[in-house]
Amino acid sequence: MAAVNGKNVMLYWHRTDVDPEVDVAFACSTNCAFNVSVDQKEVTSQSSAWFREFKNDVATWNVTCDGLIILSGFSYLFMLDKQLTREPIEIKFVVDNGVDGLTIINGICNISSLSINAPMRDVATYNVSLQGSGAYNTTGTEVDPSGVIIVGANPVKTKGYTASGGETSITFADTIGYACLYVSRGGVDAQNILTTGVPTGDDVKFVSATGVLTFGRALEAGEYIRGLFQ
Repeated sequence: MAAVNGKNVMLYWHRTDVDPEVDVAFACSTNCAFNVSVDQKEVTSQSSAWFREFKNDVATWNVTCDGLIILSGFSYLFMLDKQLTREPIEIKFVVDNGVDGLTIINGICNISSLSINAPMRDVATYNVSLQGSGAYNTTGTEVDPSGVIIVGANPVKTKGYTASGGETSITFADTIGYACLYVSRGGVDAQNILTTGVPTGDDVKFVSATGVLTFGRALEAGEYIRGLFQ
């Protein structure tokens, strides 16, 4: 089983304040981490045979991200604004498992801390910590106890395509009726996934009624397209 490369783990801000909703990558992320822990309540009694016993109690989770200071994507200015107004955000922590599809961890977070670092003669960076509020959810690839890849309760369809060159759209007939969750081209994530209008630049548009994925600029020969649909 091949290990997952760190570049295939991405953190997104899921924007619900626009129509259609879009996923925006955390600006120029260089490292991101998802952490979850469960408090343990001691239930040791006289029948515990001289060993402490515990039961699971309240769980907590958080996400951290390091990145370079740029103005595109979910930049430090967006983060400062959300922290200043105390506005929670929805995040998607996406793990690309290669041929086994993608796993998405999503939930609501508060920006608990944000730091901006500007070392002399070096690139300016930021570090943000996100405190999960309520339960997180997972969709996509799952693994049963025997280690076999299975489809989760909310099945996610992964599609791939290698471009001949010059294409501006692709039709995935078996995604009709699905929503497009994620698209990458040549290993670069699409910033915006539209459902109406005309895409430009690196944006894409997906029409659920026809299964057609349209690109803002023509594909190059050999460029690999990966899409996630649910």
